[in-house]
Amino acid sequence: MLTYDLTQRAQLSIYEYLYQCIKQDILDGVLAAGSRLPSKRELARHHQVSLKTVENTYEQLLTEGYIRAEERRGYFVASLGTDSRQSRHQSHVPFSAYDPGSDTAYFADFTSNQTAIELFPYDTWAKVMRGILSQQDPEMLKTVPFQGVYALRQSIAKYLYGFRGMTVSPDQIIIGAGTEYLYGRLIQLLGRSRTYALENPGYRKIAKIYQVNDVPWKYIDIDENGIQIDGLAKSGADIVHVSPAHHFPTGNIMPIGRRRVLLDWAEDKAERYIIEDDYDSEFRFSHRPVPALQSLNHNHRVIYLNTFSKTLAPSIRISYMVLPNKLMERYIQTMNFYSCTVSAFEQYALAAFMDNGYFERHIHRMKKYYRAKRDSMMKVFEHSRLRQYAVIDEKDAGSHFLMHLDTPLSDTELKWLAREHGVSLDCLSEYCAGGKEQHAHTIIVNYSDLDEESFGRALDVLMSAVTC
Repeated sequence: MLTYDLTQRAQLSIYEYLYQCIKQDILDGVLAAGSRLPSKRELARHHQVSLKTVENTYEQLLTEGYIRAEERRGYFVASLGTDSRQSRHQSHVPFSAYDPGSDTAYFADFTSNQTAIELFPYDTWAKVMRGILSQQDPEMLKTVPFQGVYALRQSIAKYLYGFRGMTVSPDQIIIGAGTEYLYGRLIQLLGRSRTYALENPGYRKIAKIYQVNDVPWKYIDIDENGIQIDGLAKSGADIVHVSPAHHFPTGNIMPIGRRRVLLDWAEDKAERYIIEDDYDSEFRFSHRPVPALQSLNHNHRVIYLNTFSKTLAPSIRISYMVLPNKLMERYIQTMNFYSCTVSAFEQYALAAFMDNGYFERHIHRMKKYYRAKRDSMMKVFEHSRLRQYAVIDEKDAGSHFLMHLDTPLSDTELKWLAREHGVSLDCLSEYCAGGKEQHAHTIIVNYSDLDEESFGRALDVLMSAVTC
């Protein structure tokens, strides 16, 4: 039985301390490759800690490849590269630009979803900011209204009308520093006794937000058309979070038929609401972005959220939500004491940036850049040896695509082998709460931070992994 002195954990949580202890024993060879670990219940009972603590510990070790799970058998220490199979694998993987002893860098990071910051319009933004400061308007020094600066809310309303087909009043818009902040306000507005639903697979951070806010939530499976309405109806949920314009991570777009059925679900019972997350919707390459779900809703059951973090830069922490009038009235009555969390100067600058057409031109430039980068990645893939073992699922939108691999390796083994040779990746199964088997062997490729050379070398690594 694994025994560790939990009194030595200092400021670490029990889960973090157990994880570090087991990880170090594996690295030191105290726990040999192939040796069986205690069951979660046995380890929890032995250390007198919660089962959840041990589950989190094992899950982290699984994710990082230190252990592996075998159905009906338990958990075993994974081989870290010393067995014959991995030696054969290493023999036909290029090592020229990656030091496997280094923990500082990957030559290719498929997990990075960074905005192309090299395209940020520094000169234009500086000019706009200087113009705002030169006005010396006393209004800029006053307390910002709790909803945000009216000029920016007006600019956003115009943008939503022109590009998302939404007719909204500036008075329906609330501006906040990041979507996490706005989700917190929404949960407080809608109530912690309500049951929330989210897509499976889906964006992992939403579940964490629900968890820290201590609200009940349920995962609802999706298919190629989006969230499954039968499962949603059976869940007993009152509020559902969806991303119909460009789902992450599958990239699927919810067709009009499913959208209408989802709206019918919301309208079938009082106080049901849909949270429409429109993140990444601007980057549709061959056509205009599909109309927002909010624009189809005439009974005011859709809460719309979006952010400028992807279109401009992550450091510009300006997000916004559009509330139905009924919820806006409730917000004013119960929550108008919350101050706006974005500085007035940035809000006025963004309003001027939008009103002068700079934002529209920047979006056009970004779309052109991502489309060209996507096309170059496709050409690299078409000329790679991996093509005979992989299929790419690309939705002509966003800055990521899925790659389905024909391999007997588990997702954990695949991640570990890739990481050993300088490629960081996430698998679609990691975004699933259940039914992970049907999504196995699928990699999420975020290409905004890749170049052709590193992508090509990464494909060689994956080729070696699937043929080892």
